[in-house]
Amino acid sequence: MMSGTVPSVSSGQQQASAPSITPAYNQASGQGQNQNRNNDAYLCSDALSTEKHVSSIYNTSIFEFKDPGMRNVLNHIQTEEQEHGKKIYDYMAVNGMYS
Repeated sequence: MMSGTVPSVSSGQQQASAPSITPAYNQASGQGQNQNRNNDAYLCSDALSTEKHVSSIYNTSIFEFKDPGMRNVLNHIQTEEQEHGKKIYDYMAVNGMYS
């Protein structure tokens, strides 16, 4: 895109589907484990906020690009960002980190 060419992205093109894995956090007791869980929750929350922000930037850019090919590429990237966010959310929800 930076060189002025639009990469080819077909509407049906998708990455290989990874198995749906939502690991549960190890619920072992102890002060160290509790701190690790809090750190994990903080990092996940930060990553999810970042994914939301990036997705919103792509959303705005999609409307502002004149070239339909560029809009399709950005739409494809935005969809991937939303999938990343969903995986983070699912992990947080399963582990009681999202309220």
